[in-house]
Amino acid sequence: ITAYGGGGGIAGTDYLFAPSSSYSGGGSGGGAGANSGPSGVYVGTAGAGVPGQGKGGGGAYLSSPSKYVGGGGGGAGAFGDNGSGTGTYGTAGNGGAGAASSITGSSVTYAGGGGGGADNGYPAGSGGTGGGGAGSSTAGGTPATANTGGGGGGGRLGYDGGYGGSGVVIISYPGSQVFTGGTVTTSGGNTIHTFTQSDNLVPTANALSGQFLLVGGGGSGASNFYPSTIGGGHGGGGAGGMLANTTATFDSTQIYTIIVGGGGASINGQYQAGSNGGNSY
Repeated sequence: ITAYGGGGGIAGTDYLFAPSSSYSGGGSGGGAGANSGPSGVYVGTAGAGVPGQGKGGGGAYLSSPSKYVGGGGGGAGAFGDNGSGTGTYGTAGNGGAGAASSITGSSVTYAGGGGGGADNGYPAGSGGTGGGGAGSSTAGGTPATANTGGGGGGGRLGYDGGYGGSGVVIISYPGSQVFTGGTVTTSGGNTIHTFTQSDNLVPTANALSGQFLLVGGGGSGASNFYPSTIGGGHGGGGAGGMLANTTATFDSTQIYTIIVGGGGASINGQYQAGSNGGNSY
C-alpha cells in the first residue's frame, strides 16, 4: 500500500524553450505557472492528483504584460486555488487544504498544498492547512513543514521554490506494545508507532489488526532563473498523497520495512518545475 509523493509545482516558461511538464506526481498535483518572456507568454498546465489520495493543482493566470501569477498546489482535502486577475497585478492561488486524522489520539491536519508564486511584490498564495508552504512574490517560496507531506510554495522570478515537506507513517493498534520501531506512544488504550523517517516495524508477539496512516512527501514549488524573462509567477508544490483510517492485519512472523517519503528538493534553474515528493509505504 503506497501513499504517493506530491507533484512538483509547474513553472511558467517562455515558449522559445520546451514548456514545463504537467506533473501529476501522484498524491496531489502541482499548481500551474505563468510567465512573460522575450518571445511571448506561456501558461503551464496544473498537475492532477490521484483519486482517493489528493486533489489537483490550481491553474495560473496571465494577462500580458502585467499579470502573471501561479496556481496553488493541490492538498489532500481540496484542490489548489487558481491564480486570478483580482487586483492591479493579479493574485496567486492558495494551496489546497489538507485533511485531518486522529490516529495519534489528537486531530492533526496533514498534506496541505503549496501557495502559488507571483512577481514584484504582487499578492502570492498562502499555503494550505496541513503544512503547505506559502508562495512568495519577493523571494523564494516558503518550505513546507516536515513530516506533514505539505507542498512547497512557488517562488518569484530569480528565486527557488520552497522544498516539500517529508511524509509520515503512523500505525495504531489496540492494547499493549507488540512491535518495536518508530516513536512509540499510547492513547485511548491503543499503542501508536510514528515513523518520521524510514525504519523497521518488528513484531515481538502475536499477529493483530490495527490502523495506519500513510502520507507521502510533498512536491517542491517551481522556480525560474532565466535572466531575460520579464516576469513570472510559478506554481506551488502538491501535497503528498494521504491514506487514512485504513485497517490491516500484521503478521507476527514478518518484519515490515517502513519507508517515509522525502519532500521534493528545491531546484533553481531555467523554467524549472519543482521536484516530486517521495512515496511512503
